[in-house]
Amino acid sequence: MNMKIKTKDDLIIIYLIDTFFENLEKKELILQIKEVFIRLIEYYNFDLKGRFECFLYDNIKYGTVIEIKSIDELLFSRDIIDIKVRVYKNHKFYFKTKDYFIIKKYHNIYYDGNYYYIEINNIDNILNIIEFGNILYKEKDNYLNNMIFIQ
Repeated sequence: MNMKIKTKDDLIIIYLIDTFFENLEKKELILQIKEVFIRLIEYYNFDLKGRFECFLYDNIKYGTVIEIKSIDELLFSRDIIDIKVRVYKNHKFYFKTKDYFIIKKYHNIYYDGNYYYIEINNIDNILNIIEFGNILYKEKDNYLNNMIFIQ
């Protein structure tokens, strides 16, 4: 399981390409989330304890993005973690880039504020271009309403 990790305040964002959780049974899902927490603690030296909310955003073309939000650490010892998990299946992911030329061969491209946006499902192989932009994973369905449609 390869992870790209970003942190922001009380939020840990984990990008897992080609890893899917949406079809797992509840027991298997819990085991996989436990493994993610173990990796964060053992390999990445995160000091995790307390209560957490995990939001899993699955996309068939990309994989899964996990948001881990710390709720509180009160009354929890170092080896106790309580996790609440929410799974969002078949979620729309978008690719955001400043470089139009890497996505110009695709359809349904939008523009707004010096950035170009395209739904990941419209891209052949996201791994070929992912380094040239960012993944937007929890945008609302009306996200593109205020943008200019290019092609």
